[in-house]
Amino acid sequence: MAERLFSIEELEHMGIRTVDKLKEAIDSGDKAGATKLADRMYNEFLSMHDLYVNWITATLSEVARKHGDEELEEVMNVGVEAWWGPISKRFPEGQDNLKKKLKMFIGGLHGHLQPLEIVEDEEKVTVYMKPCGSGGRLVQNGGYEEPINFYRIEKGQRLTYGIDNMPVYCAHESAMELVDMDGRGTPFVVVEPAEKIGEGLCRLIVYKDPADIPERYYERVGRTKPAAA
Repeated sequence: MAERLFSIEELEHMGIRTVDKLKEAIDSGDKAGATKLADRMYNEFLSMHDLYVNWITATLSEVARKHGDEELEEVMNVGVEAWWGPISKRFPEGQDNLKKKLKMFIGGLHGHLQPLEIVEDEEKVTVYMKPCGSGGRLVQNGGYEEPINFYRIEKGQRLTYGIDNMPVYCAHESAMELVDMDGRGTPFVVVEPAEKIGEGLCRLIVYKDPADIPERYYERVGRTKPAAA
């Protein structure tokens, strides 16, 4: 019979959530322990975050290679609707709630675990992820190079805002805008991709008044700006 690896106490300790250990360290005044646990919790979540980014990118790559870009766009739209649709429905309605809506949206972006730079002017609020925690880091980490070789959408089209050689993961941004345009007429957020994704910073732009969203953001995904927007 093999020798036991763990004591009962060790097994019980491993089963405790890191966040609960962190709270216990804070409550007991163990500053050094709390800092160590905060770093550990960050690394735990980052590993899971990147696992899912790689998983979905590999899946999208296989869809594109086996079925083509047209089928990829269909799958992308269905997939994005499944997560962005419920999120956008939870946003409070009305311009009076725009500040709250923006804080909820930016809170979600913190799930990518990277710093943000947020700039406001009279017309809009612009968010820069520094770096992009998902698509940008995937490029930086060599996900589209050998041996991983995730799919790039070679020909510019609606799915890529007309941009050639778009990393497949990043093409979900156009689908987000289409979900909003087809559901309520205007997009909550529009994206300006970096000239070189993975090197420059993409911009996520929320116009305070949807009527100020330029026509080009509709045209690039094959839609027409609503007359009242």
